[in-house]
Amino acid sequence: MPEINLIDRSFNKDSTLNYSLSLQADRNGLAYCIFDNRHKDFIVFRKYRFEHVYMTSDLVRQIIAVLDKDELLKLSYHAVHFLGYSQQSTLVPSEYFNSANLSDYLEFNIVGGSDGELISNLIMPLDTYNVFSLPRPLVTLLTLHFKRVEFSNQSTPFLWYLSHSLETRKKPSVYVGLNADFFDIAVVSEGKLMLYNTFQYVNETDLLYYVLFVCKQLHLNMQDVLLVLSGESGSRLIYHDTLKQYIPSVHYNDAARLQPVSSALLPVVKYKYLNLLYLNTCVLLAENIRAEK
Repeated sequence: MPEINLIDRSFNKDSTLNYSLSLQADRNGLAYCIFDNRHKDFIVFRKYRFEHVYMTSDLVRQIIAVLDKDELLKLSYHAVHFLGYSQQSTLVPSEYFNSANLSDYLEFNIVGGSDGELISNLIMPLDTYNVFSLPRPLVTLLTLHFKRVEFSNQSTPFLWYLSHSLETRKKPSVYVGLNADFFDIAVVSEGKLMLYNTFQYVNETDLLYYVLFVCKQLHLNMQDVLLVLSGESGSRLIYHDTLKQYIPSVHYNDAARLQPVSSALLPVVKYKYLNLLYLNTCVLLAENIRAEK
C-alpha cells in the first residue's frame, strides 16, 4: 500500500493521454505525481516506502513490485519522466559539450568511469549540460515498461529551480537538497552559480561539516548567508537546528515557482518533493540525450 495516496476527483483514467507522469526512486522509496496538461495542475501524488535496498538489484526488484501492483502506472500517458538519484554526474558548459564524449566527461569525476547508462540534460538557464549515469538495469526496466521515458537525475531540477534566483538574491545563498545517502549543495552569489557539488553524509555532523567547509572555501560570511533546505530528509529538525547554530538564516524552500497542485494534494510538503514536482517543468524544455550504445 502507498505511504501517501492523494488523488483529486478530477482524475480520469480514460484521459491519461492528457496527463504527464513524473516518477522518482531511491533506496528509500518510489514517489510519483501526475500533471493535468489541460488544467495545468497536479492531480495525483503517491509515495511507496522501500526497505532493505542495498544494491541496484534490490532497487529494481522493489520498483518492479510497485509497477506490477499500481494500477495507475499501467496506463498510457502523454509523457513520462523519471528522476534517478546519483552522485555520478558532472556539469559541462554548452560551448564545450559534445554528445559523443559523455563517458569522457564523467571520467573527470568518477575513477574508472561508469558502466551505467550515460545520459545528459541541458539546463537551459545555466547554458550547461548535466551529464550523469544511471544503472543500466533500472533504465532498461523503465524503458520496457513505459516504452517512451525521459531520464534525469536530481541535479537537473535542483539546479534549474535555483537558477531563477540568480538575479534576485541580494546576498550569497546556499541551497542544500537532502537526499537519502548524499546531499546536493549549490552556492549562488552575484548573479552566478559559484559552486555545485554532492557529499555523502550519515548524520547532522557530516552535513554541518561539509556545509561549513563549502562556506569557508568560498569565503562566505555565515551571518550574511541564506541557507535554503529542500529534499525528503529536509524535514528532520535535527538537520535544521544543527545548521542554524552556525548559520542564522536557515529556511525551507518556499517552492513558490512550482506549478499548482489541486486541492486534494495540498497535504504534500512541497519542499520535500521539490525535485519531483519541478521535473515536469524543466524536462519539457531541457534537451535529453542518451549516449550511443
